[in-house]
Amino acid sequence: MRAETVTLGPHPVLILVIFWLLVLAACSHSPSINQGKVLYRENGCASCHGLSGHGDGPAAATLPAKPTDLNNPAIFKRGSGEMAVAQTLADGVTGAESSIPALHHSHHEFVMPKFDHLTELERRSIALYVISLHGY
Repeated sequence: MRAETVTLGPHPVLILVIFWLLVLAACSHSPSINQGKVLYRENGCASCHGLSGHGDGPAAATLPAKPTDLNNPAIFKRGSGEMAVAQTLADGVTGAESSIPALHHSHHEFVMPKFDHLTELERRSIALYVISLHGY
């Protein structure tokens, strides 16, 4: 009688490597506070709201109204949760109605521009970073 060699499939270490690669791939599709902090700075949020979110960025003094203090969630008109902040980033914030009809519904009407060029994941990451500033 001759012994047969039984193959158990891939090596257990290979299975673990594949598992962790899948876990890491899944995590890269979740919003991240760290990514939000980078995006906050790269997209000009800090120029108005300041690095710490107090509305004291270098451009703040040149604006008609002081930017929102992101540390105070009570003053967020549309809500201070992740999805509400992300939607505010997508929609922008309009000011008072423009007295010049030609400027109505144009970018001149916004006191905070739309960040609709960012993906939803990027806006959600910025939202998580903004939420992390609450109370500081």
